[in-house]
Amino acid sequence: MPTLILVVLTFLSVPTWARIKMQMPQTDLTVQVNAKQFNWIVTYPGPDGKFGTEDDKTFENEVHVPVGKPVKLILKSQDVIHSFYMPNLRFKQDAVPGREIPAWFDANKPGKYEIPCAELCGFGHSGMRGWLFVHTPEDYQKWVKQQWP
Repeated sequence: MPTLILVVLTFLSVPTWARIKMQMPQTDLTVQVNAKQFNWIVTYPGPDGKFGTEDDKTFENEVHVPVGKPVKLILKSQDVIHSFYMPNLRFKQDAVPGREIPAWFDANKPGKYEIPCAELCGFGHSGMRGWLFVHTPEDYQKWVKQQWP
């Protein structure tokens, strides 16, 4: 009987899991997050929208996003497994060396939120902390204009 219950629950949960993990919404903003002991290196594409060009901007431990818009992340790690965790958004995704892991989130309340590493990644793990800045649309546009005048 326990096996049957487990099979039924698994069968019923697959569509929800697929909706959360497999279907990425259309996004206007893609951000690369490269983890390394003990920082989050955050890269935004410039006005050309492409990574790896001269107009990219890189920040340490800061992610800036507009409120109410889906954001695509590309998570990578330079050294060991890290876990990009935004507890206020109920978001957690591992960054694994040698892999690019896509993920997405949608922040629905402006503010400043902590991004700790949730995977024991070495002696400095407790200090591996970043910040998510969720801006109103107007404030986000001001931030963008400050970065790419």
